[in-house]
Amino acid sequence: MVLQEEFRRIVKDELTRQGMSQSELARRMGISRPTVSQYLSGKFCPGLDVVENFFNALHISLQIGPQEVQQTAESVK
Repeated sequence: MVLQEEFRRIVKDELTRQGMSQSELARRMGISRPTVSQYLSGKFCPGLDVVENFFNALHISLQIGPQEVQQTAESVK
């Protein structure tokens, strides 16, 4: 799924940019490091609430616009 791949790319890029480990991200989110790893590997598919928690822990904003919605709708066809 396009949005799940984009979520993983954004989080991984931001971890690298901030020099943050998955363990630190997990601590900030109040979840285990293996759980973070499972989301980032694609084993778990995050809901919008989980995506929001990741972005809040990374101090980045979650913005979904018409382009993303259209891309998602087209990928379902």
